[in-house]
Amino acid sequence: MVEDRNSNQRLLPIFPLPLVQFPGAVTPLHIFEERYRKMVRDIMLADKTFGITYRGDEPETGAGAPPVGSVGCSVEVITLQAMPDGRANILCAGEARYRTLDYVEGEPYLQAEVEFFDDEPTGEDLTLETARTADLFKRVIVANKKLKGASAIEEMDTPELPDDAQALSFIIAASLDLKPEEKQLFLEMTVTADRLRHLSALLDRLAITYEQRARIHQIAQRNGHGGSGAVPGA
Repeated sequence: MVEDRNSNQRLLPIFPLPLVQFPGAVTPLHIFEERYRKMVRDIMLADKTFGITYRGDEPETGAGAPPVGSVGCSVEVITLQAMPDGRANILCAGEARYRTLDYVEGEPYLQAEVEFFDDEPTGEDLTLETARTADLFKRVIVANKKLKGASAIEEMDTPELPDDAQALSFIIAASLDLKPEEKQLFLEMTVTADRLRHLSALLDRLAITYEQRARIHQIAQRNGHGGSGAVPGA
């Protein structure tokens, strides 16, 4: 595991993928390429840690190593299911963000000297902003469940969220259905308050949209079961 999250440099195996990994987020991966099978074997004999750096799967960006300076996130393998043919399913937990300083040869998989970093301490009290962002996220979840026809009990079964502002911002950014490029912007932000406020603005719009769709969906369901067809407020 990464011991020092602030300005700590080390050599790290890098797995470039068309996804954005966040600290605290759990990611399943299927390992099938021989070079990454070797990477997994190597890290399981060491500290079980490697880095995931976003690399688009488009033709112009899908080949080669992500550029030096790219921001990624280290992960620790928490479970591994090995298969007889050498493939493996692994479950990884995100740890700390890093910037790639330089690539190092010597293995069939990518290795890089990286520098870990954290959000800048500002001393700003984010208690209210954190609570507001969490509430908006739960509103989006509940509205989405209503759209899928969940029961009242299922609607109220929302995930337990961290109280820490930075941890919360990472979990929400990882959970939202955004383009990878948008998620990468959230990963690269270094001020927790900025990330929270951008997420709050996004969640506010999503909550309004999802709740409107959920109301229309519920009205449509009632109409199909003998409802009056009246739209509330019309």
